[in-house]
Amino acid sequence: MSYLKITHELYKEAALTPQASLCCISQPSRYLPGLTVPTAMSEMNYGCGTTVHLGELKPQDTILYVGVGGGLEALEFAYFTRRAASVIAVDRVPEMLAKARSNFKLAEEANSWFQSAFIDLREGDALDLPVADESVDVAAQNCLSI
Repeated sequence: MSYLKITHELYKEAALTPQASLCCISQPSRYLPGLTVPTAMSEMNYGCGTTVHLGELKPQDTILYVGVGGGLEALEFAYFTRRAASVIAVDRVPEMLAKARSNFKLAEEANSWFQSAFIDLREGDALDLPVADESVDVAAQNCLSI
């Protein structure tokens, strides 16, 4: 079985059943005033830390995030942009996209400022990005985002 297939199956399973010890480190979300991270989203924090310094994000940025997982980092990016489709979140695992979508609904309930429409979920991967050339200002990825 290829690396890509094994990775796909691993993250498919992690979408269906959250696995706290899946990633190399376990870290809490960053404190951002007025941001409440739903428990279901925190339980799926499979990232190894951000590839973007949050202090450099601007409201007018369009952010591409590859490897959305449960959606935690995409939610944090949306905290700074707060407009429709300002975060394009890509994942190759349909089950992860579905879980992120449901987690964003929970985030809407927990955060009066947040709308799921701030995040445009797309199926794809780092080798075949589903975005037009020169359509994003900031690109970020998760540690296993192929």
